[in-house]
Amino acid sequence: MKISNTIKFVCTVFFVLLTFVVVAQLPANMSRVKSADISDAQLQDFVQKAQAAGQTESQIIQEFTRRGMPVAEINNIRARMSSFTPISSSATSGNQTQGPSRTQEGQKSIKGNNVGIYNYNEKTIFGTELFSNPSLSFEPDLRIPTPKNYVLGPDDQLLLDVYGINISQQNLKVNSEGNVYLKYAGPIQVNGLTIEEASRLITQRLSKYYPAITNKQTSVQLSVTSIRSIKIMVIGAVKKPGTYSLSSLATLFNALYVSGGPTENGSFRNIELIRNNKKIQNADLYEFLLNGTQKSNVRLMDNDIVKIPFVQTKIALTGEINREGYFELQSGETLNDAIGFAGGFKSEAYKARITGIRNTDFDRKVVDVIKDSFNVFEPQNGDEYEIGSIIEKYQNRISVEGAVYKPGNYSLENGLTVEKLLQKAAGLKEDAFTGRAIIVRTKNDLTKEYLSIDLLTDSGKNTLLQKDDVIEVSSIFDIKDEFTVSINGAVRKPGVVPYEENLSLKSLILMSGGFAENATGKGIEISRRKRDVDVNNPKSPIVEIIRIDDDKNLSQISADVFLKPFDVVNIKTDPYYKAQITVSIKGEVLNPGEYTLTSRAEKISDLIKRSGDLLYTANIEGAKLVRRNYYGNIDLDVVEKIAESSAKDSSGIIAQQERKPYREVSIALTKIINNPGSKDDILLEEGDQIIIPAFDNMVSIAGEVFKPLSISYDETKNLRQYLYDAGGITKSANKKRVFVVYPNGKAATTKTVFLFFRKYPEITAGTKIFVPKEPEKKGTDYAKAGIIMAGFSAIITTMALVYQITR
Repeated sequence: MKISNTIKFVCTVFFVLLTFVVVAQLPANMSRVKSADISDAQLQDFVQKAQAAGQTESQIIQEFTRRGMPVAEINNIRARMSSFTPISSSATSGNQTQGPSRTQEGQKSIKGNNVGIYNYNEKTIFGTELFSNPSLSFEPDLRIPTPKNYVLGPDDQLLLDVYGINISQQNLKVNSEGNVYLKYAGPIQVNGLTIEEASRLITQRLSKYYPAITNKQTSVQLSVTSIRSIKIMVIGAVKKPGTYSLSSLATLFNALYVSGGPTENGSFRNIELIRNNKKIQNADLYEFLLNGTQKSNVRLMDNDIVKIPFVQTKIALTGEINREGYFELQSGETLNDAIGFAGGFKSEAYKARITGIRNTDFDRKVVDVIKDSFNVFEPQNGDEYEIGSIIEKYQNRISVEGAVYKPGNYSLENGLTVEKLLQKAAGLKEDAFTGRAIIVRTKNDLTKEYLSIDLLTDSGKNTLLQKDDVIEVSSIFDIKDEFTVSINGAVRKPGVVPYEENLSLKSLILMSGGFAENATGKGIEISRRKRDVDVNNPKSPIVEIIRIDDDKNLSQISADVFLKPFDVVNIKTDPYYKAQITVSIKGEVLNPGEYTLTSRAEKISDLIKRSGDLLYTANIEGAKLVRRNYYGNIDLDVVEKIAESSAKDSSGIIAQQERKPYREVSIALTKIINNPGSKDDILLEEGDQIIIPAFDNMVSIAGEVFKPLSISYDETKNLRQYLYDAGGITKSANKKRVFVVYPNGKAATTKTVFLFFRKYPEITAGTKIFVPKEPEKKGTDYAKAGIIMAGFSAIITTMALVYQITR
């Protein structure tokens, strides 16, 4: 029984291992493998392993192509793969060719060898964009009519139509011997014939069986329905050398694309196409890149070899050139040709001379090429040339600045004078100061000199100008102070405004938006600068005060005075004008809401009466007043410094409290109701809120207790009994700092009355009890302790010495 179980186990393991090997491995040569021969498990395992290796869907398809699988079977594999887990498609295969049928839409774009989107701003090898740009695939167009020079071969599928008096249709396939089997006529050899030649041959054979063909009453048409695959080889300095299966319509460019194109040291200009051991084509990709011609893009044949040799001469061009990069030159081509490959110079390129660096057998050297030698100078392999920018210097520039209509740069002409230059600049502005203008002249050593001219005199107008001269024409506003006046007080837009001649008081008020609502026309003051101050008399007035009493009617000219520069106008407010004061009351009153005070002497008791008095549910002890925090007059920086130094409030809590827009004011509402008008009855201010909560018959305990909770108020219990109800205080509690907060915002803490006797605060309904945490104790600083002990020792020693001396 044990032997039987062992045999079963061994067989099971062997079967699992055999299945794994079959699934994990696919044959290297798949030229005769059908897609149906590959199970879903094998295909999915192959895809998963490829994904784990970082391959994309297109690269997986490329692998099938490399192994020689027919195109039709590859398309079936692709369709099956689409039902699996989606594969990354950031790049698709470069080895896929066309579909099996001419009636299909065609293949997807060939993008398998993309190394990223080509960036023309990067210095790269000129021509790389052909194989880096995903929008360039060079795939053959399957929807065009079959070319008449298309050469037939094995696996091509043809459609023969006979129409006219005789009608018939037959699908033909070129077998491995190159024959097609024709009904009645038998086998016909078409291998190596063009589609046009094969059509004539078949028509000739069928004319024996269809006499109407001879007199053209019956016609014959031969077309290709499915084209074959061909095998080509790409060798040399190519990114992905190997054997590829391509469409028989594929061209040389298609082969270069699917193989990734030349390597960094591969040639773009001397690509060889070898057929039957003979070189039949030398392809220069620059002809396509520069001129768009594809005469080198010849159609491939079965067993063609594409060879990419190494580049012989490659140079680098950088700087003010339209296309920076590396460029390949052929024998006899010059630096001017290389500049043409780079798209020519930019507009600011320095064209008089190009400086390069050349590698010798031992070191490097600098090469200078002047403009006249561009057409004859032949660069060498590895040369690097940098095109610089033109010099920031003008041959004939002069400038005019300031109070002219068109300031800027102008060209210097022979005999150009100041007057002619001002005419070019459309003349002087009305505010131009003509008494003196400045010519800033640059000497040969680049130092400056200043020449003064009078624009009203002939000598000034006829002054001859030189290269780089700058004429500066000042405005009359540039050479005088900017005068202003100020207006403060009860106007809508107080501030500083520019002074103009004949500016009056009422015009200034109008410019400031008019009087504010609380303004009065009485007591207006104008503060004016004095120019006759007695500097030796400290009591000598430094300003002149002008007082004006008038009304607020700006349309009248009475009491209107003209202002002078730097006057300061102060508009007084109406002392009898007061805005309303609004307060609010919330909570347990008959009519809560907002109220406007009848006078500034109204107090809390007055507001409670106006609101209909308290309800029976009101918690009188919990009433509070919320008042605006007028911290604008407090220097918060000083508060922070005091808090940090004296209160040790490094966290800034005190300053934060001062910055709050509102603050709570504790009130004794019971005393206020019993004694209206007493000192507890606070005067109300703008924005005050009186909050009267409903009666809260609970007491809450929080903090360092074993069970924080809220319980019903019991007037017979004290603080310690409430703490017992919460399970008592924890080990980390600071029992000396237990405090309570009453409903009205007041707080009370535990006090030490005598030695260890403590007085606990009274508990009322709605009280909140807080048990704080004991602060962490710092460890003993033995270094400080040592210093203190050393100090004590020194003091004792000194005292002993003094005693001995004085005894």
